[in-house]
Order: sequence, then structure tokens, then C-alpha cells
Amino acid sequence: MAEEKRVLPGDFLGTEEEFAAGAGTYVDKMGGIYAAVAGRASISKEKVASVKAAVIVPKPLSRGDVVLARVEEIYEPVALLQVAPVEAGGIRQSPTDGYSVIHASRIKPAYVDMVHDEMHIGDIVKAVVEEIRADGEIALSTKAPGLGVVKAYCSRCRAPLALKGPKLECPRCGSVERRHLAREYSVVR
Repeated sequence: MAEEKRVLPGDFLGTEEEFAAGAGTYVDKMGGIYAAVAGRASISKEKVASVKAAVIVPKPLSRGDVVLARVEEIYEPVALLQVAPVEAGGIRQSPTDGYSVIHASRIKPAYVDMVHDEMHIGDIVKAVVEEIRADGEIALSTKAPGLGVVKAYCSRCRAPLALKGPKLECPRCGSVERRHLAREYSVVR
């Protein structure tokens, strides 16, 4: 192992035959020394392997951030979504405390009569943060090209829907549905 390197929990540092286990490490049954925390690993002159924990400060969401969110509820003309923490530019964004909201008028450039026509509960949506209101509510939009549903589930049996031409089809029950799809539909597992 080099004198100092970045490690994640579970990364192998050495063996008890080579080093003593220090702070931020653990030893397995076979005598292997592993990182217990994310941070910088080093070996002291006394041959002690240790890991100094990194301080990770999540970046709060801001206007213009692209996020992934799960549709939790639909109350026409809005959908409530739970934003997932995602990594953007090597910085992990913090999750939101409550729901974010997307209005029917912010789903796509064309007129949307009902939110339920474009997304369903349980769908995973790629959206952009359009506004963070004073009360902490986050307004999302999927109007921009490439944004929309990236993973959809059958309304009847909850199986993941497969893209068949311009429509979505359930491989389990055969139901055919439609959504406002993102460019990279189905990349989220």
C-alpha cells in the first residue's frame, strides 16, 4: 500500500503480519486489515495502518440541478415526488426533507390535461429543480429535452414496463401504457 491513499469502507489495507490495525480500521477472521470508514489511509513509521475519516458535506439542492425522483402521490394537477440523493460532479446532493412538486404545466412543452396521463405513482423521473420556495418546497420540471420518466411500472401488476416503439408494454400482463419519457428510459435499475 502507498503511504497515503483514499479508501472506502471495506478496502483492503494489509495484514496483521505486516501492520497493526489502527483507528478507522477493522481486522477480519483471517487477519486482514480493512478500512472501516471512507477517508485517507496511511501507514505510520511504527507500521500502524489507520484511516482518517473524510468529512463529507452534502451539497444542498439548488436551481438548475438535475435530480432523480420517485412519484409518491398524484393530486391533479400536481404530482408529489421524493427526490433521491444523487451524485453530481463528484458531490453528493442531500435528500430533501419533504416532497417536491411538479405541476401539470411543467411536465412537457405541450398541454397536459392530467398528470396521470404522463406519469404514475412509483415511476422514477429525471427532472430539473426549477425553484426552491421560501417554505422549502422544491418545484420540479420535466419540460426540457431529455427529461421525463426513466423507469415506469405497470399500473395493473407493478412489473417494470418495456419500451416497444413509442409505447410502454408490460412483459408480464401485456398492458400498454404511455408516459412522458426521458431520453434514457429504463437506465435506472
